[in-house]
Amino acid sequence: MSLPVVLAWAGCALWTPVFQSTLTRAARLARRGKYDAAVQLLESEIYNYRDSFMFFYLLGLCCLYAGNYGAAHDYLSSARRLKPREASALLALGALYVKRADSRQAISLYLEVQDIDGKNRTARRALNVLKKYAGSDDLQAWIEKGKLRSLYPRFPREKLKPAKVVRNVVFGAALLALAAFVFVKIDTFTVSSAKPAREGFAEMTLTQADRQDPAALGGVYSFILTEKQILSAYENAVEYFNEHRDNSALVEINRILASNANEGIKNKAHIIESYIEAPDFETLRQKPSENIRYADVVKNPLLYRGCHALWRGGVANIVIGEAETTFDFLIGYDKRRAVEGIVRVTLPFAANIDPDYPLEVLGRIVPLDSPGAITLEGITIHELKTGF
Repeated sequence: MSLPVVLAWAGCALWTPVFQSTLTRAARLARRGKYDAAVQLLESEIYNYRDSFMFFYLLGLCCLYAGNYGAAHDYLSSARRLKPREASALLALGALYVKRADSRQAISLYLEVQDIDGKNRTARRALNVLKKYAGSDDLQAWIEKGKLRSLYPRFPREKLKPAKVVRNVVFGAALLALAAFVFVKIDTFTVSSAKPAREGFAEMTLTQADRQDPAALGGVYSFILTEKQILSAYENAVEYFNEHRDNSALVEINRILASNANEGIKNKAHIIESYIEAPDFETLRQKPSENIRYADVVKNPLLYRGCHALWRGGVANIVIGEAETTFDFLIGYDKRRAVEGIVRVTLPFAANIDPDYPLEVLGRIVPLDSPGAITLEGITIHELKTGF
């Protein structure tokens, strides 16, 4: 066997144990019942994983199994803020509220899980338990018998994910290329990790009539576009959507909807808009060009209607209710420097916000009637523990 091939096989064999993640090791400890050891391992890496949903979910779940309910609530709440619609975190939080005998909050979480996954057995079982013991002291007796664990999510098991296979192959191939360089000059070595384009929808295709007369006659519009500009905006929207650049696609859609484009083109723009997905923290961090700048929004909020922004800043005038939280968001004031603007944020859940720390807010832009004014429909927040 040649030296290049030997090196390639060695690379594939050695890659996995060297780069085995903290999360994988912690999950293995937890599945063996070593919850405290798993917690200790994870908490030692909290800075490196501060933006990871799986890290906070796994850490919270370990605390839940260990009976450290206060820490479990904090970590699971952090996981929920990073991915508000992840059923596993909602199930774990639901079990915590059952433990606290807060049936209202527990039922709300389990109903949300059913909305996400209508066939979820754990949510259905939990709702049946809460219904059976409603208004009685028997729920506490049920918990004391150790049956609450039947509502806990299971620890994730390690699976051979495509990403791991790709990493192993790439590492082996890199060693192969290095060895081959001794014998043959290598001109290029490129690896692409781009997401595949979304499948096209038949409804997106413009008819011949739409292309012949893309502009409507008469009317009052925010944007007056030429026929060429209308078609270009629509083609850009389709292209951006297929490239998973939803914010960019939505800007073009908003341009079309507020313009003199004909109804056929506007209807198809609405179809694309209906498939737009809300991002999470990781999505916008991986695609910083897709993040919306506040300075651009205030120039023309209508163009950015419904777009999602990830902004940093300070907080003031916090009002925490049972089902929502509102506050003034001082954009750009995360380091107590100049304030770019102040936006009212509404979160659809009660959040424990410390005004002494700045926040990252992921939210949906909603234009107001006043020129340049907007609000944010908050999706999730992330407290920046560095402080001001």
